[in-house]
Amino acid sequence: MFRTLTGFFLALPVLAVLLAVSFLQTAGDYMRTVNLNWELDLPTSQGCLYETDSGASFHGDGERYHVLEYAGDGRLEQALAEQATPLPSAENPVTEILDDLSVPVDQRPDFADCGVFTADHPSDDRNRLYLLVNSAGTRLYVVEFFL
Repeated sequence: MFRTLTGFFLALPVLAVLLAVSFLQTAGDYMRTVNLNWELDLPTSQGCLYETDSGASFHGDGERYHVLEYAGDGRLEQALAEQATPLPSAENPVTEILDDLSVPVDQRPDFADCGVFTADHPSDDRNRLYLLVNSAGTRLYVVEFFL
């Protein structure tokens, strides 16, 4: 009995470290997904502040929305300027997707304060990506639409 309890208590710190490492890697997981889907190599965010999607689909179609936090050190803006295409506006299509996902108003971008970018999907030009970054460079709003 004593040996079992000792083994259990010795395993707890190891499990705690593994969970912490797993949690820290999660922030970069979505950026890896963006890289795979859109061939964009954006810097890893400090964390995800909000996320939602339209749910699993047999065909892989649907909508996803993420709000990511950044340090505001200019690396995000530089990566977007180098890899994405600026858009004059995307308020109408983005609002339509956010309405479909029932995103609360406080989790939506302030369109007047955001620069808007897009990127082509490498295999299907019907898919859409909208990247909105606030003027401080501390928030990235990622809106994806897959057909």
